[in-house]
Amino acid sequence: MLVLVLLLLLAGCGGVGVTETTGVSLSAPPPDTSYNDTDVMFLQMAVPQHEQGIEMAKLAEKRASRREIRDLATAIRLTQEDEVARMSRWLEKWRQPVAPDLDPAAHAGHGGMHGSDPAVLEVLRNTPAGPDFDGRFLNLLTGHQHLAVELALMEEKDGFNADTKAFAGRIVKSRTAEIEQMGAYL
Repeated sequence: MLVLVLLLLLAGCGGVGVTETTGVSLSAPPPDTSYNDTDVMFLQMAVPQHEQGIEMAKLAEKRASRREIRDLATAIRLTQEDEVARMSRWLEKWRQPVAPDLDPAAHAGHGGMHGSDPAVLEVLRNTPAGPDFDGRFLNLLTGHQHLAVELALMEEKDGFNADTKAFAGRIVKSRTAEIEQMGAYL
């Protein structure tokens, strides 16, 4: 009898187990059904894409020869820093990793990994300040922002979470406007 009492006490001490009245485990919250896999994938892929855009913008803030390009770079950096924080908070709230799965097979169903080429930063880092930098930055950032629009359109189409889909819609509008603005600067 003493062994049975000890076992029951030990089972109750861990805080893990099933309640008598509901049968629900006390250790795990119910699953969050406010998002789907597309929402998670969009955010996980957009965070590093934004981080690269931030690095590109920082280089332009220092090296662009034209004031309007430096101003655009500053606006892009500030916007994307805020967006990275927002996206990271959503993923953390959903208890999802911020980093995407790097296994290419995990992305076969949606056209592969949608990420920026790391060589883009190297090209900009190796381009001296001045007019050549301006043109190279504008061209590379235009391609970079096209990718952001593609990711956001995928979220708008297949995502579930209303806030994430609205956020994707804002990305489509803002990045499209930036692309048009950069085209005018070229």
